Amino acid sequence: MQQQNIWTKLIRVDRRILYLILFLNIAVFLMFPFKMPATITSPARGLYDAVDSLQPNDLVMISSNWSASTMAENQPQLEAIIKHLIRKGARFTLVSNEAQSRDLSKRIAVGVTQSSDNAEYHTYGQKWAHLGFVTDLIAAIRGMGSNLSEAVKQDVEGTPIDQLPVLQGAKSLKDYKMVIDVTPSGTLPYWISYRPPNLIVGYAPTSVMAAEGFTYLDSKQLVGMITGLKGAHEYEQLMGETGLGHKFINAISFSHVLILLFIGLGNLAMIMARRAQGEA
Repeated sequence: MQQQNIWTKLIRVDRRILYLILFLNIAVFLMFPFKMPATITSPARGLYDAVDSLQPNDLVMISSNWSASTMAENQPQLEAIIKHLIRKGARFTLVSNEAQSRDLSKRIAVGVTQSSDNAEYHTYGQKWAHLGFVTDLIAAIRGMGSNLSEAVKQDVEGTPIDQLPVLQGAKSLKDYKMVIDVTPSGTLPYWISYRPPNLIVGYAPTSVMAAEGFTYLDSKQLVGMITGLKGAHEYEQLMGETGLGHKFINAISFSHVLILLFIGLGNLAMIMARRAQGEA
């Protein structure tokens, strides 16, 4: 009877208790992260090596086209990329084809640059700028490929493009070394098709949309790719950083383990309760 009561009580545990345990598990791993090694994939290595080969003052475009719904994956990717660009001393500009991403990506860029040890990035417009929101990405890419200041009149702060120190000497996308597309999906083919031929393309999609990038990787039209949160974790490890990618991947991984443990215990409790009652 004692055994039957134990298994029956386990089956009838209030689901809110399980949610609370899961919440506490996530909170602990976010507040107290530890380094869990990642297996570095060749796409992540390819993008890292391409960025790492940049020279000081090389110009990079970050196409940030995500919204709050994919923030958990795209934010760690964007932060890692910006940190790497700062480390290399490269100039960079952001542009957004998603309305939410304009403000989200600018806020993230401000946070990363202000916390950087490189004082050159502390002053907006000096080494980086945000070109704001564009409604038609194809038209924007084609326009920027011909004349940057005609395609985008002013930045997100309202400053005319040709007055930004970061863009001095840059007339079009032909003067950029690389574009990195941080996006849930859909925008990569536009950059592949309409960019200037000299522009190297990197890709940072959500995990579920990474499959569309492998064709371009195989054809060498993409230099590399960081896949969702796992890719951000890999990229941070290559940089020797412990950022959001490390924190989030730990919380998610151990949450999966905890959910599997709940499922296993639930099934075991059901079997044992039936046996105790003579039903199995």
